Amino acid sequence: MNEFRNDRREFLRKMQLALAGGAIAATVPQLELVGRALAQSAPAGNYRALVCIFLLGGNDSFNLLVPHAQSEHEVYLRSRGGVYDASSNGQGLGIARDALLPVTDTANKTWGLHPACPEMKTLFDAGELAFMANVGTLVQPITKAEYVARSKRVPASLFSHNDQQRLWMRGESERPSASTGWGGTLADRLRSANSAGLTQLPPTISVSGNNLFQNGTSTTPYVMASSGPAALRNFENVNNTADRTRREALAAMMARSYTPLMADQYSMLGESAMYLSSRLRTALDPANGGDIATVFPASNNLGAQLRMIARSIKASRTSAINHSRQIYFASMGGFDTHDSQMSANGQPRLLAQVSAALGAFRTALAEIGALNDTVTFSMSDFGRTLNSNGNGTDHAWGGVQFMMGGAAANGGPLQGRRVHGSYPLLELDGDQAIDRGRIIPTTSTNQFGATFARWMGVGNADLPTIFPGLGNFPQQTLGFLGT
Repeated sequence: MNEFRNDRREFLRKMQLALAGGAIAATVPQLELVGRALAQSAPAGNYRALVCIFLLGGNDSFNLLVPHAQSEHEVYLRSRGGVYDASSNGQGLGIARDALLPVTDTANKTWGLHPACPEMKTLFDAGELAFMANVGTLVQPITKAEYVARSKRVPASLFSHNDQQRLWMRGESERPSASTGWGGTLADRLRSANSAGLTQLPPTISVSGNNLFQNGTSTTPYVMASSGPAALRNFENVNNTADRTRREALAAMMARSYTPLMADQYSMLGESAMYLSSRLRTALDPANGGDIATVFPASNNLGAQLRMIARSIKASRTSAINHSRQIYFASMGGFDTHDSQMSANGQPRLLAQVSAALGAFRTALAEIGALNDTVTFSMSDFGRTLNSNGNGTDHAWGGVQFMMGGAAANGGPLQGRRVHGSYPLLELDGDQAIDRGRIIPTTSTNQFGATFARWMGVGNADLPTIFPGLGNFPQQTLGFLGT
């Protein structure tokens, strides 16, 4: 193998362009050969991880966290068409006040959680869960009057699933076509924190496929299934002569130099994928301590994803991987509830799965000693209309997101048991509402994301680069995480 190829192989590994899923048959990510200057000295020290849970389709989050004060709940019920009853009020979107799970925040204000979310209530009461109220894509702060007059810029393609998902993942509100996300751009700046460990493994790891959120200029996520990294069948058993022969032949093919250059790059990607797959499967092997004892809910895909993330975090804090900064991605679909939103098999089933998965994940993080080192948060396309379309809700704008982590009172980073931001009065034609109860956000996705980036160790001066347009807002970060 010539020196030139060695140099390029090492460069490619440092750029962390591993195949999605760790197998040759997986999708080859886009080759990014620019932006090497983006990497900077990342903070050394304790391990920290972000876990993004994307609720695909637009979660009706004003039914996840409901105003509980009598007067505010009455406004909520009027806007939502009354309490849902399959036989007498099938178009109602409201939840009865006495059916809610009451929680009291640190300001002694009472809120109601969806009745399908008992685990989230437990977490909130313990100070390990908080909410960010009325957050959404924003170019700049905007009032209802300014929106109606079209006197300020608004995000591109409002109320469109694909565009709003991309803007949430992108970390800005004007360029949905950009090819990088804020998780990946953050990883570009943090990757040197992992320089003493398995450097071929990117800081961004997905258990839910390729995604824009984790794409950086020089970082592409490593993708694995909830069951772990993919294996190459009939190539792995070193004690089997046929397997060993096939693997040696494949390795020899990938070790060759090829022309044209693109074919050579693909062979190196395949070699990197095989290497990472083997290393990670060894680290996650129960025989090597790579499993956990926490029982996750059965038939819960989000729970399965979070279980693998917990196992990966455990392995990453050992000498096998030895990473200091990681960004994980999980997702759950089904939240585009135009139909049958209030039926038992609609949003209640979805939120029950989210709540149960979060409860188990918290237990697993405590088991592996990473509760105070991991922050989990939700993102979703947008909120939903306050009134009904006849059988569900339609696309809207601002909504509520959750954050989970170790409580600040117990040495963790999270200012929990709080509803951060400005929860609106849920009036159909109120000061924050337009078009059938679409709520105008008062907090930007940029500010929301920048708060996580700052906790991960990025300096204030770098935040506007990761989150273009952040300077349009009066404060860069929101204070729900400690330093």
